[in-house]
Formats: sequence, C-alpha cells, structure tokens
Amino acid sequence: MNRDSSFNRSHKSASTELSELTDVQLYAMLSGGGNRAHQALSVLYKRYSPRIYSYVRKILGDVQATDDIFQETFVRFYEMGVAGQEIQNVQGYLLKISRNLCLNEKAKKYNTSTITIENFEFPSLDTPYEQKELSRLISTALEMLPEDYKEVLILREMYGYSYNEIAEIVETSMPIVRTRIYRAKQKIRVILQPFIDDLYKH
Repeated sequence: MNRDSSFNRSHKSASTELSELTDVQLYAMLSGGGNRAHQALSVLYKRYSPRIYSYVRKILGDVQATDDIFQETFVRFYEMGVAGQEIQNVQGYLLKISRNLCLNEKAKKYNTSTITIENFEFPSLDTPYEQKELSRLISTALEMLPEDYKEVLILREMYGYSYNEIAEIVETSMPIVRTRIYRAKQKIRVILQPFIDDLYKH
C-alpha cells in the first residue's frame, strides 16, 4: 500500500513537472519516441486538443470526418517529433497540419456545414428572430466567400489569432492576411446590407 502511494506521488510529481515545461521543451522530448515522448505528447495534447478539434470541426462540419482528421493531426505531429523535425511554434504547427488535412478532405468533396462568427461587427438587433436570421445569413455569406478569405476570417474573428500568427498558419505574408480579412468583411457586408437596410426601415 505504501509502495503504491509512493508510486502515485511520484507519477503526479512527474506529470506536474512536465506540465511546467514550455511547448518547445516538450516537443523536443518527442525525438526518438519512447515512454518519455508519450508523456510529453500527453501534455501537449491536453493543451491544444480542444482548439484543434474546434478548428477542424468548424472547417469540415462533418463529425466523423472531424474525428478522423483530429486524430490524424496528432499522429503526424508525433511522427514528425519522433523523427526530430525542428519547430518553434507548436500550436501553429498543429494548426498547419490540421489545415492541410482539412484541405485534402474538402478536396474529396466532403460536405461542410454552416459556420457562424459570433464576434462579428454588425448592428445589434432587437428581437431573437432578427438575431437568428442574421446569424443564418452570416453563415450563408461565409460559405459564399473564397476559401482563402473564409479561413483567415475564421482564425481572426473566432479564435483571436494575430495577423502574424495567421500568416504563419496559412503560409503567407502578414499584409496579405490583412488584405484577405478586410476584403472578406467587405464582401460579407455587401451581401448582408440589403437585409440590414430592410430591418432599419421598420
């Protein structure tokens, strides 16, 4: 009994020790594989799995496809770590893997569900019906955007990434990201303007 208690304390101490390490330190522990690598991956998984899953779910919309891509993201991440590939931004790297997998999945003609942006800048509406209708129209407008516009807008407005972080994720320059987000918002406003005008006539 005392031996079990001692083991549990030791295990908890090791977990706490790992949780205090930086992403880069934990990623470096993946090199070569083994039990220590699995422990490091477990900590990184706890840190980033909710965000990665949410991102993939919003992009794909299909639950089964989301689960598959989500698991594949961490498998590839682990394999790259074991192989010793160097990275500096673990979260950005995970998003980059999941993004590429999502693009491949969409290329197979999987259907995507509607996507909503909760923190988008539109006039406040008075009734639940108006709010629901606007939310539906925003989803429709988003689906009408080119993929490169929609993706950066989701990363910015839903997940709060900086322009520099988005540029790294989608592998382009920060000015291009700014331009895409600006144009995406302009396109959505143009699409929704007749609806907004009609509401404020009453």
